[in-house]
Amino acid sequence: MPRTDPLLPNAGIVARREFRDRVRSRLYLASTVILMAIALGVALTPIAVRYLDSRTVTRLAVVAADAALAERAVGVLDALLNNPPQGADAATWRPPFRIAAVDEAARAEAGLSGGAYAGVVTVERGDDGRLHVTYRTPGVADATRAQLVGFAAIGLAVLDWTANLPEDARLDPFQAPQFDLESSTASTAEGRPVSQQELASRGFVGTVFIVLMFLSILIYGMWVATGVAAEKSSRVMELMISAASPRQLVIGKVLGIGGAGLTQYVAIALPALLALAFQDRIADAVLGPGGMAGAPVSGLTVELLVAYGTFFLLGFALYAFVYASVGSFVSRPDDLQTLSLPLSLLAMAGYLGALPILLGGGASGPVGLLMSLLPPFSPFAMLARLMVGPVPPWQVGLSLALLIGAIVVVAGAAIRIYSAGVLLYGQRPGFRAFIGAATRVK
Repeated sequence: MPRTDPLLPNAGIVARREFRDRVRSRLYLASTVILMAIALGVALTPIAVRYLDSRTVTRLAVVAADAALAERAVGVLDALLNNPPQGADAATWRPPFRIAAVDEAARAEAGLSGGAYAGVVTVERGDDGRLHVTYRTPGVADATRAQLVGFAAIGLAVLDWTANLPEDARLDPFQAPQFDLESSTASTAEGRPVSQQELASRGFVGTVFIVLMFLSILIYGMWVATGVAAEKSSRVMELMISAASPRQLVIGKVLGIGGAGLTQYVAIALPALLALAFQDRIADAVLGPGGMAGAPVSGLTVELLVAYGTFFLLGFALYAFVYASVGSFVSRPDDLQTLSLPLSLLAMAGYLGALPILLGGGASGPVGLLMSLLPPFSPFAMLARLMVGPVPPWQVGLSLALLIGAIVVVAGAAIRIYSAGVLLYGQRPGFRAFIGAATRVK
């Protein structure tokens, strides 16, 4: 009769033991609380920064020999720099810039040197009637602000030209245009093209997700490898192997230690993810309607959270069994330091491969497409593609199928390697002897 090797109840007993031993330690509890507070603080940082910015007003001075020209310059700059964000409450919204005309250039320069002004806009008219606009700032100018001042210079030239037309050719007053950017490669769940701001927000959130996945794999993967290798260096192995099979021990350890790591991860990440998901409502309560317009985090949907959770769990399972294989291979926990570097490089390759996809707005190219389909890179690369652009459903399904298949294969290899370690218990065999023992395991 063929030998039966059911997972339960032995694998469940091993998993429960490993899980309980870790979550009850004081270091585990203390680190969870501290990291939870840090993650929540990081998630709320954009709101805090925007709150502080809303309480500060940037002052700009306009200098022009012609009072009417200075008044026009102030009006155009105010229209561009103090344009209320969409959805802002006009009663509570505070303009971030205060722009005023200064009659003397020396007084404006003194204010700029003393810090009273963040910039001075000087408008001069040449002999041919052409305007010359100079924007002076201490140090390197803010790129966005300088670009808006450049637009204001063009608008001022148009306004000044229309103001000097003959009486019978008068035009309507100049109005600042509304300007939006849209991506041609990204779309939301509703199928509409997303704004450039939302695309940048998704890239930012995707980068955070990829970094969290990478760090979790490194930290909790080493937990699994250390837990598997620790008992091989003591006589506990003799007791464990007499009560459970290698298959039950490996799967139980991966489930128990990995479950402890995932429990800490969820406790740390859940408050931060909830803060990100409800950031708009929190911002409305703190900053007022429209207060987070232009903030770096938006566009986080339930579908993206589900995609993140799916690829995170499958990616963690894959790397957990890889680390379990390494832990099964070594004779002592100290030897893990030597073998952990290649695994770190493997995860880092997936992490680095996902960054160009995020920065490129979903334009992955052949290399990015291949990495998003093949394990062990697909948890990083496919998640990056889903965060910033549309992905054909068949590609997502193929990526998931290949990832699940890789988990099954790596889990079988981990069990065989652990079984070979049991056969060679008490020895320090070479690589060839270990592989030979693994091939003889049935």
